[in-house]
Amino acid sequence: MSERRRPRIEPVHAPTGELEQILAVGWQHNGKPLNAAATLAHHPRLLKRFTVFTGLFLSHSGLPDRDRELITLRTSHRCGLDYYIAHHVQPALAAGLTHEEIRGTCDEAFEWGGHDRVVIAAADELVAGATLSDATWDQLAAVYGPDQLAVVLLLPGFYRMLAGFVNTIGVELEPGMAGWLSVAVPDTDARTTAR
Repeated sequence: MSERRRPRIEPVHAPTGELEQILAVGWQHNGKPLNAAATLAHHPRLLKRFTVFTGLFLSHSGLPDRDRELITLRTSHRCGLDYYIAHHVQPALAAGLTHEEIRGTCDEAFEWGGHDRVVIAAADELVAGATLSDATWDQLAAVYGPDQLAVVLLLPGFYRMLAGFVNTIGVELEPGMAGWLSVAVPDTDARTTAR
């Protein structure tokens, strides 16, 4: 078992002025800014713009919440971004994913059906090759408008970018925030059929 390293860059622990205000309106856990945001706070101008950009994806993407969370979780899995998988378990449950489906986003053998299969394929293709096949594009274009397609194409890249930041720095999961497996995977689930 390897010894846990400290983050290469510690989060800002005592923000003041505008930085404190930016972090106060961002995403939090137990009343404190997420460690990822508090680490990015070392560059206040970037944090300010990043917060707006993040908010667009999370609150105003135009995608159905379920689809957004499927793309987020699958991309995070593909990029080894356990930090954001842990933070997206509750939003995914709120968006209608089951515990089994959340686990399925991190399981290559999980059998997705219908529209979910296409959404998962889009995340996989964009992470692996930075483009979509004609078949995946056609299936998505039959359901989404141009604005939604833009989000589908950008969202995996957003989480790949975060993976480079969070994983390289070693941003720690917040105290009291359970690892994603302990939150997301009970022994049974009322809904077990993938869509």
